[in-house]
Amino acid sequence: MSLPTLKTRRLVLRPMRDSDAEAIASLGGRNFDVARWLTGCSWPYDEGEAQAYVSHLLAHDPMEHEAAFAITLGGVFIGAISMEAPGDLPEQPECPTIGYWLGTSFQGFGYSKEAALAVLDWAFDAYGCEAIAARAYEDNSVSRGLLRSLGFKPVGMTTRFAKPLGHDVSCIVVRLDKKTFKAKAAA
Repeated sequence: MSLPTLKTRRLVLRPMRDSDAEAIASLGGRNFDVARWLTGCSWPYDEGEAQAYVSHLLAHDPMEHEAAFAITLGGVFIGAISMEAPGDLPEQPECPTIGYWLGTSFQGFGYSKEAALAVLDWAFDAYGCEAIAARAYEDNSVSRGLLRSLGFKPVGMTTRFAKPLGHDVSCIVVRLDKKTFKAKAAA
């Protein structure tokens, strides 16, 4: 299955392309201020890691693995947002799991929330699910605040190994019920 292109007031969220690898490496992989909040990327950045990630995305069914969207502003890649298929988060195995990041120059303007609203709206229908989960480092107050503003509620704790930090991190697991999301969207 191919992913749709989602449009918001300011952003276009489109399926990843091979050509996105360099932007992913520059904005995320080579910038510790971004990479430190992610669990899967190496630090220091391993050359070719972003290309391998994009190649993996393009080789697999996004609905069974990871549905990843490039967040673009005026045609410029500024970050990524994805929905992992149910089963990614053992603490909420029936739920798809949302994740996102933006390059540091694009943080603080509401782009993450705008992108998340569009992807959540798409994902509830695409997965036919009753809830979507997420996890955020316990000390990542910005991401936790964004998830809270979207209606996610804490449901537990977990620990994940963070490759950029080289150790386990404590994460808060949150969940957003479809009913809550639809009610907030209608308000």
